Amino acid sequence: MTRGSSPIRVRLPGYVINCVVAGQGPAVLLLHGWPQTAHAWREVVPLLADRYTVVAPDLPGFGASSRPDGGYDKRTVASTLARLMAALGLTRYHLVGHDVGGQVAYPLAALYPESVRSLTFVEAGIPGLGESLAAANPLTGGSWHFGFNMVPDLPEFLLAGRERGYLEFMFRRDTVGLYVTGAIDDAAMDVYARALAAPGAVRAIMAYYRALPIDIADNRELCAAGPLRMPALVVGARHGVGLGWLDTVQEAVADVSARWVEECGHYVPEERPAELARLLAEAWQEVESRDRHE
Repeated sequence: MTRGSSPIRVRLPGYVINCVVAGQGPAVLLLHGWPQTAHAWREVVPLLADRYTVVAPDLPGFGASSRPDGGYDKRTVASTLARLMAALGLTRYHLVGHDVGGQVAYPLAALYPESVRSLTFVEAGIPGLGESLAAANPLTGGSWHFGFNMVPDLPEFLLAGRERGYLEFMFRRDTVGLYVTGAIDDAAMDVYARALAAPGAVRAIMAYYRALPIDIADNRELCAAGPLRMPALVVGARHGVGLGWLDTVQEAVADVSARWVEECGHYVPEERPAELARLLAEAWQEVESRDRHE
C-alpha cells in the first residue's frame, strides 16, 4: 500500500498523535529528538519511502500531538507509540530513535520485542545504564541543559516569548549543536519555534527530562530481565555526542554494532540525511536477509 507524506492525526485512548506516514514496503518507525518534531525527518523520509513504509510521529507533547498533563516517562510514551503502530496496522517494524527518541526506543523494544525487528540509536542511548549519568553533569563534560530542563516551572517562566532564542542557542551555539550550520535553516527554526510557543508545549517537552529519575529505574529493571535479541545499531556523529552512549546499549542488547558519521554534529537526520538513510537501509537489509534465511 502506498501512502502519502501529508501528516495525519491518529486518535488513541487519551491521545491524538500527529504523524507522517509515507511509502510502501517493510515498516519503519522514526522517533525524533528534543526539542524538535517529526519535521526533523523531512529529508530522510523521502529517501526511505521508495522501499519502506515510514512512520514519523510528533512524540506526545511535541508538535501537533497531544500535550497531556502527565505520562512523559519513556515507558508510557513507548506504550503510546506501540498503540499508534497497531492502529496503523503495522505490527512489525524497524525502530530508530534520535536523541530523546532513542530513550523512548529502548523501552518500546524491551516491552514489545515481538514487534521490533531492529533497533537504532542515533546520537542516543539508555539513561541509567553504563556511564550515562555523567551526561547530565556539566562538571564531568555533560550538558548543562539536563539540570535546567528538570527544574520545575523555571523554564516555562524564562522561555515565555523567547522560545526561538532558546532554540537558536541549542542548535547553533551550544557545544553539542550543529556542525553543518545551515541544516536547520530559518524556515525549520520557524517550525520548531511555533511548536514550542504553543500553549503547554514548554511544560510538555521539559517533562521528558523531569521524568528521567523514573526512566532510570525503569531501564534498570528492563535491563535486569536480560538482553534484547534484536540487532541494534548505534550511530554517532564525530562532532556530536559520538559513541558516548554506546556502553549503555551494549549493556542492554546482545547484538550491537556502531557507525560513525563524519563532518556532522548532533542533529544527524538534518545534517547528514542521505548518509543516515544509507546506514539505516544497509542495516535493515541485513536484518531482512537474515529473517528470510531463518
